[in-house]
Amino acid sequence: MTGYLFVFGRTPALAFLELKSFFPNASLISPDVAYVPAVPSLDGPAIISALGGTVKIAKVVGRLSELAPQTIVPYLPGGQDITFGLSAYGNVSLPRSTLHDMKKALEVGGRKARFVEARHGNALSSVVIEKNQVHELVIVPDASSYIVAHTLAVQPFEAWGERDFGRPYADAKAGMLPPKVARMIVNIAKPTVQKEHKTLLDPFCGMGTVLGEGLLAGWDVIGSDISKQVIQKAHENLIWLLGKHPGATGKIVKMLVSEAVHIADILPPNSVDAIVTEPYMGSTDIASRQPTDPEELRNTIKGLEKLYIGCLRNWHTILSSRGKVIIALPAYAIQGHTYFVKKVVDMCENLGYTIVEGPIDYSRPQAVVKRNFFVLQKSNPTNTTNKQIYK
Repeated sequence: MTGYLFVFGRTPALAFLELKSFFPNASLISPDVAYVPAVPSLDGPAIISALGGTVKIAKVVGRLSELAPQTIVPYLPGGQDITFGLSAYGNVSLPRSTLHDMKKALEVGGRKARFVEARHGNALSSVVIEKNQVHELVIVPDASSYIVAHTLAVQPFEAWGERDFGRPYADAKAGMLPPKVARMIVNIAKPTVQKEHKTLLDPFCGMGTVLGEGLLAGWDVIGSDISKQVIQKAHENLIWLLGKHPGATGKIVKMLVSEAVHIADILPPNSVDAIVTEPYMGSTDIASRQPTDPEELRNTIKGLEKLYIGCLRNWHTILSSRGKVIIALPAYAIQGHTYFVKKVVDMCENLGYTIVEGPIDYSRPQAVVKRNFFVLQKSNPTNTTNKQIYK
C-alpha cells in the first residue's frame, strides 16, 4: 500500500469535504483519518498550508499484522540521534511501555534516542511535533492489519494564529468563524472546472475572515456589509494580509456597503462563481440568556428564515452557471429543543438551488447556537411543491 494519510482536526466532516476538493479519490479509513493514493511529488508543507481542516499529512511506509516495539522500530528513519513519537487513531491501543521498549531497542542498536508522549489521548499535537522536532509514526487500523505512516507535515499553527489574532481589527463578536474554518469552506467552494479567474463573494463579510482566506487561496474577492465602518476595517485587514503574503494570487475586486438581500442590485448577473458566508444569526443575547422565551425564539427563527430566503432569491441572479453557495445556518439548542430555520432548506429547490452537502455541524457540544453548513449549487428555479429535505 502506497499513498498518504490526512489526519483531521476538530471538524472531520468538514475537513473531509475540503480534502475531496483537492483529492477527489480520497477515502475515509477512520472518522478522523483519510487515505489518498500515491500522488507524484506531493509537497506536504505546501498542501497542509492550503488546508484548514488537516492537522497532519503522513506518508504510508508499511503495514503490520501486529503492533510490537520490534516491528515498529524499523519504520523510524535512520541517523545517529532521534526524537520519536507515536500517534494512534481509530481503534488502536498501544501499551504505555511501547515507547520505552522502542527506545531500548534503538539504544541496543547504538543510537541515541528520546521519545515524546501524547499529553492527552493517543495522538501528539502539531505543536508538540514541531517544537520538539519529533519523527512521528502514525498508526491506523485497516481491516485485519495496521497502516504505518511517517509524518511529513503538520499544520502551521503559528501562521494560523497570526491570521486570527495578529490582524489590525479582530471580530468583537465571540464565536465568529476562525480562519481555519473559513479556509475549509472557501476550499469547498472551489469550481469543478478550472478557471483562470474565479470570483468569491461574502455578502456578510464582517472583518473579512472568509475574504482573506479566499485571497490566499487564489480567489478574486468581493465583500459587502451593511456597516461602512465594518467594511473599512475589513479592507484594512485584507491589505495587511496581502502585505504578509506577497505571493498571494487573489485580488480585492470590490468592498461594498450593502444589505446582503439587495447585493444583486449592485453586481452584474452571473458575475460571481461562489458565495461563501456566515450570515447574521440573530441577537447574541439569546445565547447568553437562560431560560429563553420559546415564543421569542420562534419569532427569531421566522425573521431569519425571511432574511435567508430573500438573500438566496437575490443571489441567484449574480451566481454563474453551476455556481455554489456555502452558507452556515443557525440552530438554537435550548432546554432540550432545537430551533432551526427549516423553511430555508425546504425552499431551496423552488429558489433555484440543489443541496449538494449538508447539514454539516460545526459547534462545540455545549454551544447554544450551532452552525449547520450547507453546500448549495445553482440550478433552475422550480414551481414544484417544496420537498421536506431537512430531517
